[in-house]
Amino acid sequence: MATILSLDKAGRIIIPKAIREKLHLRPGTSLQAEVIGDRIELTQLPPEIRLEKKGKRRVVVGTGSFNAVEAVTEAREDYLSRLENPRSK
Repeated sequence: MATILSLDKAGRIIIPKAIREKLHLRPGTSLQAEVIGDRIELTQLPPEIRLEKKGKRRVVVGTGSFNAVEAVTEAREDYLSRLENPRSK
């Protein structure tokens, strides 16, 4: 999918709706801009979401999409790592 974009006076561009929908870009999505030769490459950054302990439960903190399987796997690995290597006081 290719399209021609124009800069406004402030140097901003608008990503067309068809492209935003195809890539699931929403307001607040973080993009990294990188200059490669004479091109600009935009890469979508993963959302900043994490599990935090609130009382006896873990809750999702942050915005954006959320992969529960990945979050639970990471939390389990972190927990097991702490069991294997307890902090000395």
